[in-house]
Amino acid sequence: MTEQSSAIEHFLYYLHHHPAVAGMPSPNVLLAHTEAYSATVGAIVESPTARDSFHFSTMPLDSSPIEELAQAITRADLYVLFYDASTLPNPSAEGPAYIRSLQTVMSEQWKKSLLFKDYGLYFYDTFSIKPERIAHLNAALIDTMNQGQTLTFSDARGSHFDAPLRELKKWTNINGVGNYDLAPGEIATHSDSINGQVKFVGTFLSTIPFARKYGVIDSPLELWIEDSTITRVATQVPGLEKDFNKYLDANPSNRRVEELGIGTNEGVRQLYARNAGFEERHCGLHLGLGGGAKGSHHLDLIFNDGALAVDRRVVFDGTQYVNL
Repeated sequence: MTEQSSAIEHFLYYLHHHPAVAGMPSPNVLLAHTEAYSATVGAIVESPTARDSFHFSTMPLDSSPIEELAQAITRADLYVLFYDASTLPNPSAEGPAYIRSLQTVMSEQWKKSLLFKDYGLYFYDTFSIKPERIAHLNAALIDTMNQGQTLTFSDARGSHFDAPLRELKKWTNINGVGNYDLAPGEIATHSDSINGQVKFVGTFLSTIPFARKYGVIDSPLELWIEDSTITRVATQVPGLEKDFNKYLDANPSNRRVEELGIGTNEGVRQLYARNAGFEERHCGLHLGLGGGAKGSHHLDLIFNDGALAVDRRVVFDGTQYVNL
């Protein structure tokens, strides 16, 4: 079996566990896609598991009449959209025109939706790791966190923060099984007590086009964090400090670390600044700002490297998971 066909099989395994179709013997699944994703959709439809376990229908996403697409979405048990947005030459914050036209029906049918936006061929990387590996890694990390006292982040640039594990909310286990977002490989929680100073190197994920404008930054964005609130930032990247402060000042929630996330998908080998959801699964730390109050915007800072330790025992050394 090729790497791509293995990834398709893993994708279909997760697809069968999506909450909208879990337990259905042969759900009706709509795959709507642009031309760039024709080969990927074709590989999904033609796989042996697909023929045995799903009833797939396909439609061009960017050329079908909106009324026909809306009707197909409404009829389907689950609909999956494959398209590009942030990586287009002239992107819009609301997405391409055909997505904007579908917003009403997509909002009404959100519980049975899957969006693979800006994945490109990295779709195969996202599903390249065996589900058993991701499930094991997530469970082992959560178990380790639940038994520990303090989570520490550090890197070679002098970054450091602590988060008391006993005060954390319950960890969300995103292992692809039973999740609305099928991309596997993350655990996440919230802490009100993150304190430290980090020199962020990595990329961004947000409806605000930081990733588009700044890519993967290798000159640090320095963040001072007090009780999970960003109090100050500094960077030598031209324009970034001004733009980032504008974001922080737009809403009090934007200064808050609303999400403490750890990526666990070893198939996502690097960051690409595609503003695509799979990058959040990149192994290691990400911090999600904002989204906790009306009018605020969620912005993920996805770290390129840095070590994670529980009670001084390293569990992620900046490149791989250890001691689990």
